[in-house]
Amino acid sequence: MAETALGKTREPVGRSDAPSFALSFISYSKSVVMTSGEIVVGIDFGTTFSGVSWAVNAGTRTVRLINDWPDPISAIANAEKVPSVISYANGRPDQFGYSVPIAKESVKWFKLLLDPTHSYASTEEAIAVQSRLEKSYQTAEDVAADYLRLIWEYTKADICRLKGENWESAYNIKVVLTVPAIWAPAAKDRTERFAKAAGIPGSIMLVSEPEAAAMAVLKDKDEEEKNLQPGDCFVVCDAGGGTVDLISYKILTVDPLRVEECAVGDGELCGSVFLDMAFEKHIKTVVGDEQYAKLKDRAKKKMIKEFETGVKCSYTGEEKEYFVDLSGVEDNPEYHINDETITLKSNMVRTIFDHIIGKILILVDNQIDEVRAKDLTVKAILLVGGFGANKYLYTRLTDAHQNDGVKVLQVNGARSSICRGATLWGLDSSRRPNDIIMPRMVSARLARYSYGICWDRTFDSTRHRLEDRVVRLDGAVRARNQMEWLIKKGDKIEENQIISLNICNIIQGVGFKSAMMSSVSDFAQQLYYCAADVPPPRNGINVKQLCAVSYGIEHSKLRKETKRTGIEKVKFRKPTFELQILPGSATIKFTVLYK
Repeated sequence: MAETALGKTREPVGRSDAPSFALSFISYSKSVVMTSGEIVVGIDFGTTFSGVSWAVNAGTRTVRLINDWPDPISAIANAEKVPSVISYANGRPDQFGYSVPIAKESVKWFKLLLDPTHSYASTEEAIAVQSRLEKSYQTAEDVAADYLRLIWEYTKADICRLKGENWESAYNIKVVLTVPAIWAPAAKDRTERFAKAAGIPGSIMLVSEPEAAAMAVLKDKDEEEKNLQPGDCFVVCDAGGGTVDLISYKILTVDPLRVEECAVGDGELCGSVFLDMAFEKHIKTVVGDEQYAKLKDRAKKKMIKEFETGVKCSYTGEEKEYFVDLSGVEDNPEYHINDETITLKSNMVRTIFDHIIGKILILVDNQIDEVRAKDLTVKAILLVGGFGANKYLYTRLTDAHQNDGVKVLQVNGARSSICRGATLWGLDSSRRPNDIIMPRMVSARLARYSYGICWDRTFDSTRHRLEDRVVRLDGAVRARNQMEWLIKKGDKIEENQIISLNICNIIQGVGFKSAMMSSVSDFAQQLYYCAADVPPPRNGINVKQLCAVSYGIEHSKLRKETKRTGIEKVKFRKPTFELQILPGSATIKFTVLYK
């Protein structure tokens, strides 16, 4: 298989050991199966709740949101999302979501462990989840795969009810999974791995959660509501269970709708799950660690669930008392505990909320400042995500921006916007046979990381360390361990833009008397990334390996390279390879090509 690059036809030879980050080029043949079209499934795998939607890529392409999850509680009989919780029986996945009995041992918040590079992986709650998994010899990836497998089986049953039993043979399947934008690249790769382990077939794509949310909001809202004009900018604040992600766009055209990122996205660990954690810590403080430890696990779960459904979702900031059961706790009038019930005063609930919401306000302010630094004007803040549906968060944001001309819009269907947007994003990336070729909605993004390779540069004693000095076979004096950044943080990357670089490798023993018995020479090329605003010129502690491409070139091809004689009359050849990087919404594809 060959593709054209820089005016020359070259053969892709590289395959990465990190599947999210590289293209695999393997020639093979298979029989062609006629299908009725394509079904796109969007999955929002969240910290506290998850959602699924799907659509047939034909006709009106209407998005169906699954809202009939098994065994919902009566208050939310038509739930747009299902709890991200799973239980096991005899070591095997048993029940998920609303079906998990409150008295049964279960696992939740396991998504917090999928990106160990973030600070929440070391929180008391995350450590408790990790300890629970270690006792059962499980990893967070194992649990995520088990949970997603149950979600996928239910999704297939939902599609079957509407499209018939033979739908899997009648349609191609494309699944779009959402990931937090602030996750490290390795965590996004981990997501693709456990999705495949969950048995999801066909093509799996990743999209950042705020980009998916933006897709849903902009596609759903009527033109009169949007009132968008070219040049307008808006901030998407995706407030979810674990993370709050922000992304800013500038309108390029309205019909068709095209946008581009206008500020490097930001985010932090200040989602609604941290309200639950803060509430539990408050209860521990009130009743004491010793008495809290004696409480039955069922009582603790019931307490947290009542806070989640009765307080967190309905809190508006108004002066109001809330009541939560504390089974097994002695009366304490000083802390408003009576008859195994604690009364939460409005000021206490406000304290819990303000600590988390304060972080969100800072994130939004910083994002707006980033946009304004480019002489652009922010017209609106679009509040999406499960936590984004909270009225108190909306009120605080509105109050904070009442005098600067920035509107805060709390969109309809905020809780399901990400999974619906994932499906719309998948449809946007697909083209039907009779479609007029239209540009993608997001035409350009800004890099959140720097990406590059480690190679040798011409040695300069004023800039390079003596320990890095090396003399190559061709006599050149070089400095090792130097970084070449193909993409720098903040760079504008057009949709489908390929960034490329030519590199040379010096090889011995091909076509000479000293030739080895092997008929293939093996090579490896690493791709690195860095989160710093200004990436370092030398490989160091802030530079992380993202993936590696290993490949072999037949000597019959290498013999066509010019023979050279270097120092001490050592003969060598100097083949040139082309490196290509193709950035996406939540993935990086890395390819090595040889002529």
